[in-house]
Amino acid sequence: MQLKPLLALILVGIAPTVSVVTGFGIEPGLIAIIVFILTKFWLLALPAWWRKKVDGEPFSLSIPNNGGWGMATGFGVAILFVIVITYLLLGDLLVSKMELRAILEPNGLVDKSVFIWAMLFWIFINSVIEEYVFRWFITEKAESLFSEGIWAPVALSASIFTVHHTIAMSFFISPVGNIIASIGVWIGGAIFSWLYIKYRSIWIPWVTHAFADVAVFGIAYHLLFF
Repeated sequence: MQLKPLLALILVGIAPTVSVVTGFGIEPGLIAIIVFILTKFWLLALPAWWRKKVDGEPFSLSIPNNGGWGMATGFGVAILFVIVITYLLLGDLLVSKMELRAILEPNGLVDKSVFIWAMLFWIFINSVIEEYVFRWFITEKAESLFSEGIWAPVALSASIFTVHHTIAMSFFISPVGNIIASIGVWIGGAIFSWLYIKYRSIWIPWVTHAFADVAVFGIAYHLLFF
């Protein structure tokens, strides 16, 4: 019985890493964009198919019925401030402006208008996809692997969430900066997963996630265009 959730975790968890490695490490440009689109389709389609065909459960819009908006906003504001303050204190250690520009240029993201559209996509669409994948699907499959408690599923889902972020950041921030940032991503992923388990809606952790993305992309915008 444990093989199904484990297989689900592997099949879904590996897709973001494939996209990141292709985009930053192997073939920046058109191929990276194609792989990005295909992996996003995979991340959307496979969990939906699995829920319907393997789990035999109906689709859900994950409507929040138990509150949580205030909690999500509070966590989001706190995370935003932590990210900004960390950047102000350790900016030179965390990220190089020249390296960031060099990595993003092949994908057209050093053009201000393209970057803004990409930023809006990541904040309002990609973060929803990540909550759908990492909080609903992966967190629930992680729960299936453990018979009791919430902290093991939270830790596992946060770890899977962190892997592709760590790989991506390795291309444009220092090793020390990557360690610091990866710890931050893991803590954020753990908070998102905890919020999902508590309120059973992807929209509650999405609010917190969106605040974090605003901070990250705001910093990237500052580095690229100021």
